[in-house]
Amino acid sequence: MYFYLYDSFLQNKKYNKLLSEIEASLIDLGIQGRTSKLNVLNNIKEVINDAVKRGAETIVVLGDDKTISKAINSIVDLNATLGIIPIGRDNALAAYLGIPEGVAACNVLSKRIKERIDVASVNGNYFAFYLKAMSPNIKIVSANGEFSLTPLSCDMKIYVCNFKPAELELKEKLKASFFMPQDGHLELVIQGSNQSSLINKLFAKTADRINDCTILPFRKIKLESIDPENGVKLVLDNDKIIKTPAQIEILPKCATVIVGNKRYF
Repeated sequence: MYFYLYDSFLQNKKYNKLLSEIEASLIDLGIQGRTSKLNVLNNIKEVINDAVKRGAETIVVLGDDKTISKAINSIVDLNATLGIIPIGRDNALAAYLGIPEGVAACNVLSKRIKERIDVASVNGNYFAFYLKAMSPNIKIVSANGEFSLTPLSCDMKIYVCNFKPAELELKEKLKASFFMPQDGHLELVIQGSNQSSLINKLFAKTADRINDCTILPFRKIKLESIDPENGVKLVLDNDKIIKTPAQIEILPKCATVIVGNKRYF
């Protein structure tokens, strides 16, 4: 049973024609189902929980990256498959999954090619795409507490990635070697022009570095603020903000999603 969840921004009249075309395509493909529309009065997690209790096996969200991120955050603990019909300007996550925008996504949905992907847990929240620190004033502590790292330059950027964010420019060698959402680990990315060579010495066997970028695969780490009284803001999937300290851990293949043939993994 399919359940279709529309993000609130789709109530704008400019989307009426596109939504009508999508709904007609779903009928033609024989995969129509119950629908619901998000608004300021309902919560996406509650709506999805209720749909699954009522028998929905596939939750299809219509929206952008933020919609998808919230949906993944909601289905991790449920026995349900996530489908996506990307609409809007920001659809990088859908592109990684091989889902085309608009009506074309309906054909992918009907083929039901499913994959299990990794999701990350951080302070009771989940994210499938990436986390970005809004300040380099962070101490990175290993899972067992044996070591910690502190970036030495104020122009450094720090990411924790499952998929590679579009704003992170890397050479092809690194793209092919990392950022695979089924490998059971995340990537800590430290990017800046004045990185300490100590980072590379410490992780010579596990980290890869080209020019000004160091990438360290991990399963579990902790991010702390250098100034304990002022936590560093962390942005999850370009949507939700939390503050340090943050315990981050990979949850291997805990979400089922419908993907396309042109996915990046």
